Amino acid sequence: MSIDMLTRIEDQIIESVYQPMWNLNSWKVFGYEALLRFPNGFCNGNIESAFELARDNGCLYELDTKAIKHAISSFPFDRLIDELLFINIYPSTILHENFEDFIHQLLKNFPHIEEKIVFELSETDKEDSIWELSDFKERIAVIKDYGFRIAIDDIGKGGASLCKIIEFSPHYIKLDRYFANNLHKSKEKQQMIALLLQYSKQKMDLILEGVEKNKDLAQAIALNVPFAQGYLLGKPEMI
Repeated sequence: MSIDMLTRIEDQIIESVYQPMWNLNSWKVFGYEALLRFPNGFCNGNIESAFELARDNGCLYELDTKAIKHAISSFPFDRLIDELLFINIYPSTILHENFEDFIHQLLKNFPHIEEKIVFELSETDKEDSIWELSDFKERIAVIKDYGFRIAIDDIGKGGASLCKIIEFSPHYIKLDRYFANNLHKSKEKQQMIALLLQYSKQKMDLILEGVEKNKDLAQAIALNVPFAQGYLLGKPEMI
């Protein structure tokens, strides 16, 4: 681990912005996704580059948990009492030896978050093998036991997404923005979403990401997609 980089991460000023997710049946916001920002221009504000730099220097866990804690501490739970908070997390962070202690500390410092947090797991090429480890599956079960929910992000983007849905039984699956793009024009995308909805109906909830056009939103509603997220419905901002 690079001590210099760890110090830079620990000293780095960060901000959390939140993008709304809408219930398309009740037409109400049911949750927010927390997104990290660097107001001082760390890595030129490029979040992916910042996390890759942290990974390369052995500090990914420290940056990831810093972002998680900040997202929770900055969210107005007292005002948004019914909404869920979705927080991105790397699989390697969950597998880290200190993660369960981190969870204990979160619940101690923020007892009101029980049943309110959804950890979003996304596929990354450098961490794909972690999903196959029995220890990782056990950690996911422990997280659920603590009252946290699980979402799998970018469904349809990676080849192993469907296997992960079956193996990890997430509370939410988030369809990659590919499916929302020109959804109103594509019978194939509509048919695939319909199949996923049929499968997920009794097991988990489906969220369509990347909705940016009114026609695509209307098509999602016509397909009975329960939840959606995208710039058309709200941009990430401080709340």
